[in-house]
Amino acid sequence: MLGVSAHAQVHHLKWAHVYEPTETFHTQAQAAARKIFEQSGGKIVIEVVPSSKAGKEADYPSMLAQDSIQMAYVGIAILGKDYPPLLLGHFPFAFKDVEHVRRFLVSALFGELMKGYQDKTGNRMVAGVYYGARHVTSNQPIQRLEDFRGKRCRVPDAPAYRLFASAMGATPVTIPFADVYGALKSGQADMQENPLPTIKSKRFYEVQKYVALTSHIYDNLGIVVNGPAWNRLSREQQDLMEKVLADAALWASVSIISAEMQDEQTLKEKGMTILRADRDLLRERVVQFASPEQLGLRSGDYERLRGMTRKDNLASVPSQK
Repeated sequence: MLGVSAHAQVHHLKWAHVYEPTETFHTQAQAAARKIFEQSGGKIVIEVVPSSKAGKEADYPSMLAQDSIQMAYVGIAILGKDYPPLLLGHFPFAFKDVEHVRRFLVSALFGELMKGYQDKTGNRMVAGVYYGARHVTSNQPIQRLEDFRGKRCRVPDAPAYRLFASAMGATPVTIPFADVYGALKSGQADMQENPLPTIKSKRFYEVQKYVALTSHIYDNLGIVVNGPAWNRLSREQQDLMEKVLADAALWASVSIISAEMQDEQTLKEKGMTILRADRDLLRERVVQFASPEQLGLRSGDYERLRGMTRKDNLASVPSQK
């Protein structure tokens, strides 16, 4: 009877995120919402709310818990506040390259972490989405460790980002995402760090002159559905949501990887100077400064991630159901 009831009613879900309507994350969310509506026979209606209009990303976990929103793109660093082992990929310089990230997102290890998050919070993380390699922008060249020293670096309000800035000798400053442009323009922050597509879409090139390609964190998002909304769906509807949202995550990730390849040239054309960073030197500094366990990671996970091979896949991921 519960299954029949779930099919009979229309489920309304609000999907919040902080990205602009022109960005891949929003367009893929809209496409997924349309597919879910059509394939559910109009029984699942998802309203996608962009541009922080539903609230700040840092507030999304509490909003999900209160059921004021039912879905969200949430940075793994924020989700990691509730389940610290998720911060595995956010330990600075944990990933070698974007292919390493891709393998991680379809690995048994990431599946274990998603299940752990669900067990801890009751929320369902349906998929991980590649957000991009994070780089540092500034109005002064960033080529040596000394160039970070004493600078105010805007970072998201999460341990991994603060760890990076502190290890480099900068002062981490947490400012809401929607306010970063103004903070850079006014001098409240000297530098910030984000992927190239975000630097472009947020027009940081108007208030910053340099991009140092540090790739210090290869960032990811989670597509999260809160527990009450997920449990109101029938098993068939849950399966539909999982399939469509996993496909949306894949295509968003592919689009972001493609955009990164193009946006370096675009930012040059906008007047920014692109600088190459010595990642090995920076990684050595981070490892000297802190250990992965200080972020609350599970013992052995960092070693599993660093030694990941192509044989890792979701075939052995424990079921979240």
